[in-house]
Amino acid sequence: MSLQTLPEAASRYAVEQRYEIGAAVHAVSRLWRGMRDDFDASYARVEPALLAVLFTAQERVADGALAYVPDVLGDPPAPLYESAGSRFVGVAGDGLPVASMAYGAVVQAKAAVAQGLDVAEALARGGRHLTLTAGTMLSDTGRAAEKVSGGAHRVRKWTRMLNPPSCGRCVILAGKTSWQSEAFDRHPGCDCRNVPASEDTGEDARTDPKAYLDGLSEDEQERVLGSKANGQAFRDGADMNQLINAYRRKGAVRAAQINGQGIKYTREGTTRRGHAYWQMSQAQYIREQSVFRDGTKYYRLKAPRLMPETIYKTAKDPADAKRLLKLYGWIV
Repeated sequence: MSLQTLPEAASRYAVEQRYEIGAAVHAVSRLWRGMRDDFDASYARVEPALLAVLFTAQERVADGALAYVPDVLGDPPAPLYESAGSRFVGVAGDGLPVASMAYGAVVQAKAAVAQGLDVAEALARGGRHLTLTAGTMLSDTGRAAEKVSGGAHRVRKWTRMLNPPSCGRCVILAGKTSWQSEAFDRHPGCDCRNVPASEDTGEDARTDPKAYLDGLSEDEQERVLGSKANGQAFRDGADMNQLINAYRRKGAVRAAQINGQGIKYTREGTTRRGHAYWQMSQAQYIREQSVFRDGTKYYRLKAPRLMPETIYKTAKDPADAKRLLKLYGWIV
């Protein structure tokens, strides 16, 4: 997997930002370990140092982002305005105070106790919440500073760049181009970056989803795509977008028993607007089951869309597996 076609400044920036954010998250996690069973009292002792870490990291991440844009552009004209990393301190990506975001970990811990977890388990849940939201907040800070610096340097469009290792949801968005005014599409924990669109050659694995997946080991492909069967399906020609989007809604992949045999299936892609609907409709036995209204304006197939795991279990041979992968809309 070659990572040499993006500007060196973009590669260096991604590494530096990951280091800054990782160091801050590690420090926050260490401070959280000072929490005790008196949640509010112990948090009052921890909070000053914890916020100092987050505020310092915000400023450093923002300063790095502000310097990155003119660096990656090479020799841009004088900026329309100046900014400073200190202006991005204290506010999270949703516009709420960072202090409120951090205290959310205490709220999570209290909720866990109310659900019957012991103190250690509750604090562990609160700690996971804190590290996830802290990492997301710092990535948001960097992206906000990138956009501010982009506006100052007249950048009109951006290309989304992976910051490996990346999850499936991020992989299928790699290389997506957006306007300066568009919000960055991200999930909690996302650390993808932006590159001024004119500076991306389109050949780097971090902005080419298929190139990124092709460059991974089989184990890593299976991690990104959700299962060993999905990894095999990808290597057999399945579309990565179909595989990853099968999981985009909580509970979208389900288990069932049909004729005494366990299967895994999804409803994703089975409405009339979905690719799987048209592929599956070619089979007579599926067409005979007709469609139903799913409580919304959409009609979808009654027949379940078998997941690759079930397809490989039931296929007679590799050729039959590929036939079924295509029938159920995994191979486009």
